[in-house]
Amino acid sequence: MPRIASLLATLLLWPGAVGADEPTPSQRNFFENRIRPLLAQRCYKCHGPKKQKAGLRLDSLQALLAGGDSGPVVVPGKPGQSLLIQAVRYQDLEMPPDGKLSKNQVADLTRWVAMGVPWPGASSETALQPRPAGTGISDADRQHWAFQPIRRPSPPEVGDKNWPRNPIDAFILARLEERGLHPSPTASRRELIRRAYFDLLGLPPSPAEVESFIQDTSPDAYERLIDRLLASPQYGERWGRHWLDLVRFAQTNGYERDNEKPFAWRYRDYVIAAFNADKPYDRFVVEQLAGDELDDASPATSIATGSYRLGVWDDEPDEKTVAL
Repeated sequence: MPRIASLLATLLLWPGAVGADEPTPSQRNFFENRIRPLLAQRCYKCHGPKKQKAGLRLDSLQALLAGGDSGPVVVPGKPGQSLLIQAVRYQDLEMPPDGKLSKNQVADLTRWVAMGVPWPGASSETALQPRPAGTGISDADRQHWAFQPIRRPSPPEVGDKNWPRNPIDAFILARLEERGLHPSPTASRRELIRRAYFDLLGLPPSPAEVESFIQDTSPDAYERLIDRLLASPQYGERWGRHWLDLVRFAQTNGYERDNEKPFAWRYRDYVIAAFNADKPYDRFVVEQLAGDELDDASPATSIATGSYRLGVWDDEPDEKTVAL
């Protein structure tokens, strides 16, 4: 596992106004009796969960509003401007390609779009922002550094030839000089050891430890200091907190009763031990996803699956959807 393994994941969704309210009983019946069966029988083969031709799915309100490679396929309330209706009418596009829908089926879809595409059960969902036509990866996008082959660039030329101690320093200094800035003064040994302690352990060094490091003039004094801090049990306690925050670790359920989660501390100790053992990141994740199913499963890997039970838990929900 990388030494600094704090991961941030952000999913950006656009809350759409369409589908904000549950359909009326008549709209629900119309959708369930006329629209959903039609979509399942004639559309899901090419635009369902297994296959999405032209990047289009039609098995949820979210996917419908997101559209496909050609952009949005429906304009709620305006069937005449909806690509979906144009396609089933065999205008510019001809969908389904294996045979035109009946007049009644086309009329049903047209009526549904005119209603505003009511979709039962979608009120609790967040609709994806529709994609504009032509959305995709362009040639300019492919030139982004993240998609380029790994190579070893030449260090840039810098004005202060004495400051860089390695090639990476040259890149940092070049950017500083572009902006007319200068590097900060070199940290004293007292500052250096305190920074290392607070960063890796979250604790200050003792006066004796500071003095010992100041007096140690050997070339590898700093490297030995870092190795010693990384080998400390406090390293896992310090950096394991980042992962525990990420997976929403808590030892109680929350809500009004806030009951204790028995033995949740075992998962906390598993994370700390994984950091201190420098467990490979891929193994670390697999153990938490399926530690009880591994060929070499152990009590420790089973404890890792406690990640599924770490968040808040309402044991007396007021809403049926929460109970489910």
